[in-house]
Amino acid sequence: MSAQLFISLLVIAASVPVIQLTCAYLIMMERKVAAYVQDRYGPNRTNFSFGLNDIWGMLGLGWLFERKNKMLGLGQALADGLKLVWKEDYTPANVDKVLFYIAPMLIVVPALVGAAVIPWGGVWDFPGLVIAGTEWIQPGLAYVTVFPADLGVIYLLAVSSLGVYGVVLGAYASNNKYSFLGGLRATAQMLSYEIPLAICVLIMIITYQSASTTEMTLLQMNGAWGLFAHPMIAVIFFICGLAECNRAPFDLAESEQELVGGFHTEYGSLRWALFFLAEYMHMITSAAFFTLMFLGGSDLLPGVSIIPRVNDGSFFGLLAEGSLLGGVLMVVLQVKIYALKVFVLLWLMMMVRWTLPRFRFDQLMKLAWRGMIPLMLVMLLVVTLMVAYGLTSWWMFLIANIAFALTAPYLGYLLPKDPPINRRIPLEGSRFSPAS
Repeated sequence: MSAQLFISLLVIAASVPVIQLTCAYLIMMERKVAAYVQDRYGPNRTNFSFGLNDIWGMLGLGWLFERKNKMLGLGQALADGLKLVWKEDYTPANVDKVLFYIAPMLIVVPALVGAAVIPWGGVWDFPGLVIAGTEWIQPGLAYVTVFPADLGVIYLLAVSSLGVYGVVLGAYASNNKYSFLGGLRATAQMLSYEIPLAICVLIMIITYQSASTTEMTLLQMNGAWGLFAHPMIAVIFFICGLAECNRAPFDLAESEQELVGGFHTEYGSLRWALFFLAEYMHMITSAAFFTLMFLGGSDLLPGVSIIPRVNDGSFFGLLAEGSLLGGVLMVVLQVKIYALKVFVLLWLMMMVRWTLPRFRFDQLMKLAWRGMIPLMLVMLLVVTLMVAYGLTSWWMFLIANIAFALTAPYLGYLLPKDPPINRRIPLEGSRFSPAS
């Protein structure tokens, strides 16, 4: 077995349950962030007894699950998951049952497989594994990811865009007017925000001159992070990521005040839970995507890399040199750094949700078509010309981004003016009637 195949199987076995458990506790984290913003307590009392105190007492573990031992409320996430699993499922009449059943799965699968190209742990110089004189795993360089594709960024962009099919099919199959309106909104929103998102990715591909996720992170480890070279592109990419995940203030597809629940109005129990599981999976993938393009991946700090360099005399190089244990420690350290950056971005997404009000739908579309798309096209032209003429230092791109931010209001002024919104219509007998 090759080293890369062994590492890929290992990453699959580790990442799938970890991501699913993380999604459960992200829901709890969301509730705690909401409580913090609203100046109240979040879930803080549920332990892991789940009402089975007599059984835990018989096993001699009653002291661990006493009522006063609340364990910071960490059992709340598992309690919510068990509640959704055991709730009664219900299928409304007159729905398209085939599409109604498969829609939640269609939205979960793209969110999960999108993480396959994320370089969680950088590169590992695997020393091989020999057991009883037999070589089970060959030595060699291996990327700590599931699928080290040369076009990993393109794959990630393509797979993440498939999530809208689950939303649209669920809305269509529900045979409900509110669900159908939510599906229409989701379709228009995805089509609008995938354009500036794709242009942001294209700009970064041109900047790094590579579409490989691992190559992008290595280039940032040897130079400057993408955030310092393209801060404005990073901001716009983050905004588009919120829209792709249906996160507030872009959650028009499930607006409770207008559409009851939007595309998932008719869903309940486990199928309803799958929609929200997919939302948090998309958030993780979006944050990981942002990290690999703008935050240096598993790079510790700008200019401070812990990537193992064998024979360079450094502590980390000596740790990784010819040692299986040293390589494992290096990979674990890099995975933790990557996960910490993803966690900070997830916290920021939650703070945005509980801070900003929701857009109107016309404002949502205007921001994309009259704001982001024209500006991103101009920035794409500027970056392409800079790379063509060899102006590829990070500070040159930073100057271009600053100039872009200063001239963006003027470029917006040059666009055709909007028709007046909510204008007064003359109506006979009303106070706005010209005759009165």
